[in-house]
This record gives sequence, structure tokens and C-alpha cells, in this order.
Amino acid sequence: MTKPYTKPVIIAPHFECPIWVENNVIRKEYVILSADSSNEDVSLFLILLFGYNDINVQQTLEDSFNDLFKEDHIAVSGGIAFFENQNKKILPSCCCGLENWNEVHLSVKSKSSPWLGHNPSPEILYQNNLVRVWSDNPDSSVENRETPFSIEYDYEELLQSLDHSQKDLIAFINEPLFEWIYNKNNEIGIEMLQKMKKWFFDNT
Repeated sequence: MTKPYTKPVIIAPHFECPIWVENNVIRKEYVILSADSSNEDVSLFLILLFGYNDINVQQTLEDSFNDLFKEDHIAVSGGIAFFENQNKKILPSCCCGLENWNEVHLSVKSKSSPWLGHNPSPEILYQNNLVRVWSDNPDSSVENRETPFSIEYDYEELLQSLDHSQKDLIAFINEPLFEWIYNKNNEIGIEMLQKMKKWFFDNT
């Protein structure tokens, strides 16, 4: 039986499609980021990245990326998702950002609950070596909200899974994302690689 695991994800990539993304992209609730991400997954990441940061995508790829590169910091809706299996999962919710992925790792190391978004408001509770990730505040009494459920992890195995999630994010940046952009423009691809490492890993 597969053990519970974590993955870096983006959520709700429902922004305008850049004119330099040629194919029609099917929107998804969330996208897992890893070395195995498809070209469509990369397109969804870029749609979200540019849309969420209010960058004009009705101009050339070069102009769009040059505007993006002026940003000292970026935000991308998403973060660390918790999976018991493909069907039972707890995604980061509203206002949680992938750029803050490392805060989850640091919080688990200190056995505190990180910011995982709100409406619903996932949280993490600890009991000895058992970690229980709740889909929403278990004491929540908000009407019209799903009944909270939890996914259980062994503490050390959760830390190992978060380490693997970091490697997944690095692999996504170094492989599918870089290759997609590099194939369009070599120089932009190389600069994007440097910027992504700055935006996502400078504070780790």
C-alpha cells in the first residue's frame, strides 16, 4: 500500500493564456510540479505565474519575460499538497503561495502548523510521532463547508516526503520548465532558470 506523501503544486491556473502559448490548454484544479511534468503542465504554470503577477501576456514572449524579470519577488497560488492517495488529498487553499513552500518544511521541523491558506483552513497537529493533516480546522462550525477530514503521517516519513517535494520542485525548474522556455528562446531560458532559483530558494 502506498504511504501518504506530499507534492509541490499550483492551484487554480485560470488566467488569460499568453499569446506565445500555442496550444489550447485544459485547465485543472491543481498541477503537480516535478521532473515528470508535461508541456501542458508547464503551460499552466506559466499562465498562473504571469496572470497572478499581473504581467502583460498580449505581447511577445521576450517582452513578457523581461517584464517578469523586473520583479524582485513573485507569488504563485499553490504550495505543498498532502496526499493519502490520488483521490484523498488536501490542497493548499486561498492565498497560500508556492513561493513559501519552505515554510511548511520549517514548520514541520518545529512541530508547528504552517500557513496552508484559508476558506478552508488546513492545519497540522502533532501527537508524538503521529502527524495529522486536517483539511480544515477540525473545530470549524462554518455552514456549507465540507466536514473536515485528516491524513495521517509518521513524523519522520513526512519530513522525508517534504525533502522529496523540494527535489521535485527543483527538478521541475531545471527540466520541464527550463526546456520549454529554452526551446523558445535560449537566453530567456537561462535567465528564467536563475530567476526561479532566486525567487524560490534564496531564503531556504
